[in-house]
Amino acid sequence: MSKKEELSKVQSIIWEIMKELKGYLEENHIEYYMLGGTLLGAVRHKGFIPWDDDIDIGIPREQYEEFLQKVERKLPNHLALHTFRNEKSHHYYFSRIVDKRYALKRTGSIIERDEEVWIDIFPLDGMPNNGLIRRIHMMKLLGVRAMYHISCFDKVNLKRPNRPLSEKIVIKIVEKTGLGRNSDMYKWLERLDKLLKKYSYQKSDWVVNFMGQYKFKEMFPKSYYGTGKVYEFEDDKMPGPVNADLVLRQMYGDYMTPPKEQDKNAHAAVFNDEFNK
Repeated sequence: MSKKEELSKVQSIIWEIMKELKGYLEENHIEYYMLGGTLLGAVRHKGFIPWDDDIDIGIPREQYEEFLQKVERKLPNHLALHTFRNEKSHHYYFSRIVDKRYALKRTGSIIERDEEVWIDIFPLDGMPNNGLIRRIHMMKLLGVRAMYHISCFDKVNLKRPNRPLSEKIVIKIVEKTGLGRNSDMYKWLERLDKLLKKYSYQKSDWVVNFMGQYKFKEMFPKSYYGTGKVYEFEDDKMPGPVNADLVLRQMYGDYMTPPKEQDKNAHAAVFNDEFNK
C-alpha cells in the first residue's frame, strides 16, 4: 500500500490543500518552513504523524504580510483564506487556508463548533537581539496573549494535553470568576499584532513562532532556520529548519519516542460526517 493510500480522510484533504498552497509559495518565491508537529512528522514518520489532523507552516513576517494580501486571489473556489480580519468566526491570530467543502467538529472547548478543514499558517517574528530587552518583550507578549485567550475563553481547547501548571491555574480562575471573559477579543488581537511586528525578522538574530502551542519553546536563534532544508513528506518534499534536531529537542525533548495514547489528539477534533456531504 502506498503512503498516500494510508492517509486518513482528513489527512488526504489537508495534503491536497498543502499541495495547492505549496505550488503558490514556490512559484512566488515565498520562504516557508514546516513547524511543530508537521516538522516532527517529517523527521519521525516522513509525513503526517499518524494521529495528527493538520499541517503547520511558518513564513517570515515580511513575506507573511505580502502572502495575506495576495494569496486569496490565486486560490481555487473550494479554498479560502481565513484571518481574524476577514472572517468573523476565525478567532485565531494566525491565518488558515481552508477547504470549504469539509469540516471538523471541535469538541475540546465549552462551545462545540465546526471548523472547515485547515492548514495553519503562522508568522515568524523577530525578537530583540539584546537579552534583557528580549526578556521584557517576552513578558509583554505573554501578558497580551493570556488576555486574548481569556477574551475568547469559550472557544479555547480546554482538553489539550500537557498544559503547563501556569495555564491550568489561569483556566481554573477564569472558570470560577469569569474574569476577562467579556473583554474585546479584537482589541487584544490588534495589540498582539502590534507587539509581534515590533522587531524585524530580517534584522533579528532570534525568531519566534509565538502563537504556536509552545510559545517560547518555539523561539530559536535564526541560524536554526537558516536558508532551510528539504525533508521527505508523504509523496513529496517540504522545507523545514536547517537544524531540525535542535528545534525538535527544544520543543519535545526525546522527540523520536511517540507520546502516550491519551496525549495524541491535541486538537480534540473529529471529522463531521453531517457537514461533509
